[in-house]
Amino acid sequence: MPRLYVSLTVWLVLLVPALALTSAVGGPAIVYLTGLIALVALAANAIRRYEPMDFRALWPVALALLLPLACMFVTSAVRGGWSSSEVEKLLRFALAVPVLWVLLRAPQHWLKQIQWTILAGALAGALMLIITMKTLDRSAVVDIGGRYNAVAFANMTLLLGMMSLLTIGWGPSTRWPRAEAGLKVLVALLSIYATWVSETRSSWMLLPIFALVCLLGLRHWSRRQLVYCASGLVVALAISATVIWNYSSRMQGITADVQNFATSADRDTSLGIRLQLWHAAVKMFQKSPVLGVGPSNFRSELALLEKQGVVSAEVVKGYGEPHNDMLAAMAGYGVLGLVSVLMLYLLPAFVFFRRLASNDRVIRVGAQLGLLFCLGYFAFSLTEMMFRNMRSVPTYSLIVVALIALTTARPGGADLPARRG
Repeated sequence: MPRLYVSLTVWLVLLVPALALTSAVGGPAIVYLTGLIALVALAANAIRRYEPMDFRALWPVALALLLPLACMFVTSAVRGGWSSSEVEKLLRFALAVPVLWVLLRAPQHWLKQIQWTILAGALAGALMLIITMKTLDRSAVVDIGGRYNAVAFANMTLLLGMMSLLTIGWGPSTRWPRAEAGLKVLVALLSIYATWVSETRSSWMLLPIFALVCLLGLRHWSRRQLVYCASGLVVALAISATVIWNYSSRMQGITADVQNFATSADRDTSLGIRLQLWHAAVKMFQKSPVLGVGPSNFRSELALLEKQGVVSAEVVKGYGEPHNDMLAAMAGYGVLGLVSVLMLYLLPAFVFFRRLASNDRVIRVGAQLGLLFCLGYFAFSLTEMMFRNMRSVPTYSLIVVALIALTTARPGGADLPARRG
């Protein structure tokens, strides 16, 4: 395979974490450009026969990335309606498959440089979020950088910050190991502070996931060491939860929101609106459990449910999705949609989990990054549609395939599973 195809694809993909929160057009441009390069590389390889056309290494990640598009075609073919925006969004997942094929031919040390673009993305996101919250307000977040709402922006900032912290496990990559580690710790702390000032509640779900991923990466430790480490993490999580709950006014508002919703005193609070949307999505799924009602029909179905008293007029007027990726897939595409979105998160997560057993530290830490990324996205999608717009799709799909390629064992590498002691 000519080196040009591989080098262009790698360096473009490595830009994605840095552009995730800073540019609304960077990710989409890269997924189309790298997809085109990868398809040209595949065609050239088929004609020139540089190497065997072996696609076994793409499984099962390719299945996860292609399932949403296949599900959409099935539902649209049966219902007879097509959404061009939905086709384009799901095509961006599918384009990551040929990109993965090219990335698997890249040297591991090239792909390892993703640690710096993850750090850059976390730092930029944290600074943008802090400055915006200090000078303006939460509603202004949607007008900066990647143009996400405050919840998604905070989610991504904290996720990138914690991923950057994990890369310390690779050891120093520069001549200044202390400064390097210190910078990563500082960026992680900035991402935590930015999430705090954003007043976003759901982002904190990442902390127990981060603790779990850290523990899973310590498979080579003795049982006693794991117990001590787990105990310390539990104490740290308990202290963090106490501080967040007692000093965050929005966290304390959850109790009042639940009480108001239960008594019907005020159903249109932040939490109350989500509960109404989730209930409505379940109703739509029950109406058409196999193929769903179609993603473009969500708002019209909400209007029907308003007449039944399921949702309020405020919900119908202001919302066109259920603030939950799983429920959106269930309502729009039925069981097929639910399976496809679960596989999108969990199949790559399972691959990364298996690779945590590697004796190769680069693979093991890379697998921690991938597992945290997939599980973090999955947790965030329970209260926010992380794939609400098409801009977020390249961020997820290209970072996943980059980390899959990074953690794929190279010939002659130390890739045998570690013995359990």
